[in-house]
Amino acid sequence: MNTIGSHSEFGKLREVVVGSAHDLHLPPFAKDLSHYNDELRAALSENGNKPLNIEEFFPERHANTAEQMEGVVKTFENFGIKVHRPRPYTKEEKDHLGNLQPGWSQLYPADPVFVIGKHYLEISIRRAYRRKEVFPLRDIILPMIEDDPEAHYVAMPQSTPWVPSGEGPGPFLEGGDILIHKQDIFVGCGELCSNEAGVYWLKRYIERYGYKVHPMPIRGPILHALGIMCLLREGLLMAHLPALKDGLPEPLRNWDLIEITEQEMNAHATVGVSLDNHHYMLDPQFNRIMDELVTRGVEPVPTRCDAIGYWGGAIRCITLPLVRDPA
Repeated sequence: MNTIGSHSEFGKLREVVVGSAHDLHLPPFAKDLSHYNDELRAALSENGNKPLNIEEFFPERHANTAEQMEGVVKTFENFGIKVHRPRPYTKEEKDHLGNLQPGWSQLYPADPVFVIGKHYLEISIRRAYRRKEVFPLRDIILPMIEDDPEAHYVAMPQSTPWVPSGEGPGPFLEGGDILIHKQDIFVGCGELCSNEAGVYWLKRYIERYGYKVHPMPIRGPILHALGIMCLLREGLLMAHLPALKDGLPEPLRNWDLIEITEQEMNAHATVGVSLDNHHYMLDPQFNRIMDELVTRGVEPVPTRCDAIGYWGGAIRCITLPLVRDPA
């Protein structure tokens, strides 16, 4: 029987969805894309009011991205983790919400949906062009939900449209902002990602099931709490504390902390994936951090993702955990 359930950030990982670089078209530049690097911003701005075909405009970068994504898949499979891949979009899905923000992507499936315990959530992402990502994912995940009598399936309210930006007032809740530890859920909120309305919706929905939601206000134009912090094993985390307005949430304040620099944060040091509580996947550029992990009993699993990171994410962003054991 297929089951679904992700109960932690570092319990044994058993089943995932990994995104795809196929047919990537990014939208014209707007405020909600301000986390992109200068070169990519310029290319999107100069392309007029239409999506940019990334494979045509950045052929080498696109090829390297696709290659590295396959490397992530291979690493998962070497650790016995089952990997699903999303099907391509239909034409109708590509065109969906194009009046708000044209473009389409399947790079980062961990943002528009999320799994908390036995709860599969279709959530409300700020960038309108990415809201269509839920459709191909349903083909993978709904059969698992139908086979699992304990599974919950819920879709949160979508943001009211606000042309021309397509953002709307929210509620916004994005998977890249959510971290799970036992019954505690830590949720980042800021100017580029989830907002207070999205955190409030999650609190109202999930706390009836015994969870406790802890908001984490983010300082400045940083995309997602996972870009600032990750939980590596019981009692050990990695974070760039200046990016958290209120510091660490109370349940995490006594944990051993590997402090990272702003440069390491911007290079996505915290956006790796724990395969279990003794193995952490990250890009091999982070020599200092890998040494810190080894001294604390966590084995680094070097997996290149610098090309993936060019588009604003890393290994965790392209990975949606579907089945992960409790910590």
